[in-house]
Amino acid sequence: MAPTQAKSGLFAGINKGHIVTSRELPLRPSDRKGVGKDKRALKVAKRKLGTHKRAKKKREEMAGVIRKMRSGGGVADKKK
Repeated sequence: MAPTQAKSGLFAGINKGHIVTSRELPLRPSDRKGVGKDKRALKVAKRKLGTHKRAKKKREEMAGVIRKMRSGGGVADKKK
């Protein structure tokens, strides 16, 4: 969708309408709330791996990598 242009104050034409200033509204609690990408990735792993034990192991591994990245460790070494 194309960005909207400012209203011209005229009653006819593409930009017709009153000239108004938009108010800055505070965020709603539902907009602020949300699950981070990291947590979502952990949940997907849990669902895809099948057993609870496998999921726990993979979750710990992924959480460790995320922790390392956040602490400034950069890209973690991958095991082969």
